[in-house]
Amino acid sequence: MWEWQAMAGAGLSEAETTNDVLERLFAGGHALCDGAMGTMLFARGFSIDGCCDHLNLSQPEMVASVHSDYLLAGAEIIETNTFGANAYRLERRRLREKVREINLAGARIARACIGEKNAAQMCVAGAIGPLGVRLEPGGSVGLDEARAAFAEQIGALAEGGVDLLMVETMTSLAEAREAIRAAREAAAGLRLVAMMTVNEDGNCLDGATAEMAAARLTELGADAIGCNCSYGPESVLRAIERMRGATRLPLAAMPNAGLPQKGVYTVSPEEMARFARRLVEAGASLIGGCCGTTPEHTRAMKAVLRPSIPLGTV
Repeated sequence: MWEWQAMAGAGLSEAETTNDVLERLFAGGHALCDGAMGTMLFARGFSIDGCCDHLNLSQPEMVASVHSDYLLAGAEIIETNTFGANAYRLERRRLREKVREINLAGARIARACIGEKNAAQMCVAGAIGPLGVRLEPGGSVGLDEARAAFAEQIGALAEGGVDLLMVETMTSLAEAREAIRAAREAAAGLRLVAMMTVNEDGNCLDGATAEMAAARLTELGADAIGCNCSYGPESVLRAIERMRGATRLPLAAMPNAGLPQKGVYTVSPEEMARFARRLVEAGASLIGGCCGTTPEHTRAMKAVLRPSIPLGTV
């Protein structure tokens, strides 16, 4: 029996989840998040057509090995393998009834990788991606239905013991709003980071400007806001520069390693490290990576952001 299974039912109290990383981040300091999960799972031989989230149940050791590699590279925050673990996306895989089980397992796998000895220096963020459906009025899914789907996922992540919620890669402010509302209903005690994805000009895909997004996400009650994935570090940097003037909240920047060329991501760890420095100079507090980034990217960013702190040990 793998370690996370032995932790079933072992949710952590709010007091137990308080740690140095989050205290530093929300007091004006900086924190380093991990990078892509899917990229690493595919590198380990998992089919690109498979359901990454279901690996929390079918191959938890593979998921744990990715978390451990990022922790060893210096990540202080690791995201659960639950980006697409919502009712709508899992329904397409005929896994709708496993929403709670997959999210619960994802949280507990990450929690076990950190372990009790590192609980103050590292933390687990529950990854929450878009639902993958169009919301009304342009789509067929109602706002209440969307909020209920987010709440189902978030409730399971909270039960599994995550320290933080990471609503990410949002393409519309309407969907981000329902995710934030769901989080306040299902896990009111957890801090929440809300990140949009942007186009090459640094604007959101629903037409909102970066400034509008920053102001709206702040009004909705996110604890930190920012931008992830997108067209790579340059587009995320432009968005962060513009968001900084519209909010006083901590800013999160987690770009992908550029757009893949013939299946290969083009931004090297060294380039990502240079952008990490520029992102901090632009006002970002939470730095990490998205699609195409690896523990090598994390290690390079760590060397720039927190050079005096030894690499992680797990």
